[in-house]
Amino acid sequence: MHAVVLSLILSFIIGAAIWLTLGPRLKLNEDSRQNEILNVLAYLAIAFPFCFVIVFFAIERL
Repeated sequence: MHAVVLSLILSFIIGAAIWLTLGPRLKLNEDSRQNEILNVLAYLAIAFPFCFVIVFFAIERL
C-alpha cells in the first residue's frame, strides 16, 4: 500500500515536470485548459508504472 501511495506522489511530480518541460503536446480536448489537465494526467499515467517499479524495489531494499 505504501508503494502505491509513494508511486502516485512520485509519478505526479515527474508528470508535472514533464508537462513543464514539454508542454501540452497531446491534443486530447478542444478546450485548452481541459487539454492541459488531461496532458498532465496522461503524463502521470505514463510515468506511474516506471515509478512503481523504482519505489517497489527501493522499499524492498530497506
